[in-house]
Amino acid sequence: MDEIFSYPLPFEDPVIIFALVMLIILLAPIAAKKLKLPAIVGLILAGTIVGPGLLGLIERDFTIELLGTVGLLYLMFMAGLSLDLIQFEKLRNKSIGFGLVSFLLPQLAALAAGVYLLDYSIATSLLLGAIVGSHTLLAYPIAERLGITKNVGVTMSMGGTLVTDTLSLGVLAVVAGSVGDSSGPGYWTGFAASVIAFVTVSVLLLPRLGRWFFRNVKSRENMDYIFLVAILFTTAFFAELAGLAPIIGAFLAGLLLNRLVPPSGTLMSRVQFVGNALFIPFFLISVGMLVDVSVLGSLDVWLKAIIFSVLVFAGKGIASLGITKLFKLSREEGFVIYGLTTPQSAATLAVTLIGYDLGFFDSTAVNAVVIMILITCLVGPWLVEKYGREVATQEDKKPYKSSEAPQRILVPLANPETSDALMDIAFMVRNQKMDQPLYPLTVARDGRDSEAQVARGEKMLSHAVIHAAAADVPVIPVTRVDFNIAKGIARAVSEMRISNIIIGWNGQISAKQKIFGSILDQLLEEVQTMIMVSKIERPVNTSKRIVVAIPPFSEFEPGFTEAVRSLKLMADQIGDELVIVTTKARQSFVKPKVNDIQPEPDITFETIEKWADLPAWYDGFKDEGDLFVLVSARDGAISWRPGLDRLPRVIAQRYPELSFITVYPAQGQPRMNADSTQPEKLQLLQKKRIKVGLDQGEAEEVLEQIIHKDPAFDNIDLSRITKRLLKNSADYTPEVMPGVLLYEAHTSKVKEQLLFLGVSREELNLKQVAHPAHVILILLSPKTFSADRHLEGVNEVAQLIKPGKNLLKVREAESAEKVYRAVMETEL
Repeated sequence: MDEIFSYPLPFEDPVIIFALVMLIILLAPIAAKKLKLPAIVGLILAGTIVGPGLLGLIERDFTIELLGTVGLLYLMFMAGLSLDLIQFEKLRNKSIGFGLVSFLLPQLAALAAGVYLLDYSIATSLLLGAIVGSHTLLAYPIAERLGITKNVGVTMSMGGTLVTDTLSLGVLAVVAGSVGDSSGPGYWTGFAASVIAFVTVSVLLLPRLGRWFFRNVKSRENMDYIFLVAILFTTAFFAELAGLAPIIGAFLAGLLLNRLVPPSGTLMSRVQFVGNALFIPFFLISVGMLVDVSVLGSLDVWLKAIIFSVLVFAGKGIASLGITKLFKLSREEGFVIYGLTTPQSAATLAVTLIGYDLGFFDSTAVNAVVIMILITCLVGPWLVEKYGREVATQEDKKPYKSSEAPQRILVPLANPETSDALMDIAFMVRNQKMDQPLYPLTVARDGRDSEAQVARGEKMLSHAVIHAAAADVPVIPVTRVDFNIAKGIARAVSEMRISNIIIGWNGQISAKQKIFGSILDQLLEEVQTMIMVSKIERPVNTSKRIVVAIPPFSEFEPGFTEAVRSLKLMADQIGDELVIVTTKARQSFVKPKVNDIQPEPDITFETIEKWADLPAWYDGFKDEGDLFVLVSARDGAISWRPGLDRLPRVIAQRYPELSFITVYPAQGQPRMNADSTQPEKLQLLQKKRIKVGLDQGEAEEVLEQIIHKDPAFDNIDLSRITKRLLKNSADYTPEVMPGVLLYEAHTSKVKEQLLFLGVSREELNLKQVAHPAHVILILLSPKTFSADRHLEGVNEVAQLIKPGKNLLKVREAESAEKVYRAVMETEL
């Protein structure tokens, strides 16, 4: 058949060619699914059918080669962008070791087979080893679709790709350099110098250029995407100039820009869409078109194709089995590794074609390699498709702590200039495993112009919806009308059972404002949900590290786990190092709790002597690329201290260009006994241990008044207990909230846990306390209690007195009976 509808074959009309290719991209995956084959395999087979080897509808001309090359480079770039660098860093040695084994086993087997079976020269056998030792991440899109790219085995396979392809192309360079005029010390010196120069310049320049672009160039339309594509092909070109294969440059570009493109962000969604919908299918079709069906009847071709395929399957299989056994991976993970490292294409084609041009291979060997490529490209994706689903199921079934419940994130929007930044933070702290939408919210103040405010809010919400859709994140936009903005937000929190609020702050504070301003301060009082108050000066994805300051006893806040998990998710998305700053005395408590929370980004711990040293310490530790996070607390929380209210103001004024987030962990309810509807600590509180009408005096004297004449202290020197209480609070204020103090001790002087409460209408002026005291709580735990159990008790006692009316009732009570009744009326 020489023509179709008067059009000669192969087609030359670019419109027909492009239409046919797009139909293949559309229909081949559908047909493959019907046949229970991976979509990738369907595209390769479709390329074989329409290519010059069978129907001859399309010739593998310059245009197809160009688009195929673009697709290959784009595939390698996507692999570099999507690589979990934190996981890779942890598995760096394992990945390098696996890459070496995965290359050397086929290489050595090929060297032996080439010399003894195929009668090849040493140089040709080395090139054969380079062909079967490399692998192409052809099945990567399947792993990505299944959501297993962060799996240990997948990460090692991706890291091993860099090793195998580099070694393969290195062998090619050595063998090619031994031919003709290109050999000799001068050639090798120049080659090594050019490669070192290329890698050094790329490592130093690309991350800095990327940060500069995202910080300073106002994003218009798809400007950020065009920037990435320009970097991709420019780096690939310079890699080729340096004597390396362009695919190495493309993969390196993806690695170096990895931290600037969060996996769940809008930009990554664009990169993946264009690659998976257009460029990568062109590459797969071009691979299929390499197959020459006419030579399939040649016994010599099939013999060599079988030998080449056996070398690949045996070498990669032994390496995959070894790594699976060595690191105790599951059987399914082993098959996924095997499926990812079996396909041959990129470096294989490069080595084969150059070897053919240099005279090392004949046409029979080239066709055998193409058949081997087709076989491996069929088997590898099939394995990843089959066993990747089981790995994804295993990942989902891994233990998930109840404290790490699904998030429902509310993003109140008021300023169009900061709405994208707030939504981006929400994308990063959102757990992708949970199918929960985001809730962007606008609140209009009820009044004459409320309709105009609603219209402006709807316009802002429309933009937020579009921004989220570009990142493939579901959203449910919300509008509210209320006389009070903070109450409108609080109402939305209650109605939609929100677990996390991400809200913006401009950093401006007047003398009348307490912490952030009237709306934010009211919101902190209205809701107990976690709140992340964000002052973002630069795009979050350009940060180099996230520095998190955790005040003493924060680890015992009910919402601490969820707060840290959100920050870890953010660090995991950006690929940043997480730096946890605590006081030296609390690090032993904080570190294990932080390490126990998933996910697992790269974490380092820093210590300061006293919490008050934080600003001075950060002066010497600060880096221009920091995102600073302060874990704060509301009045009444165990970790609250007066200095926390001032810290956001201090940070905003001290570092005006610094992006920082103040996190208020959620405040839970006091824990209940299984046999009671009352909190444990309310049961612990007894009327006989309530002292009303405390007299003014030194701290030790006031404490003795509260515990004086208690039967638990018969024949015990009370001064020893009071000194212990004061010693425990020597390095921090015992102030739970203005007017309320909490002293605690873990002591052998008591045999059971005791709770005392002292009340004074008059102001008690004590040292180390910023406000006059009216209510003093004392908790004593016996040594038989573990430290954790004691501190859990401290946390619960700290929440017995609530600011506002409850505190006023307790303070004004005239008897122990009335104090007890006022405490019992605490809103639980």
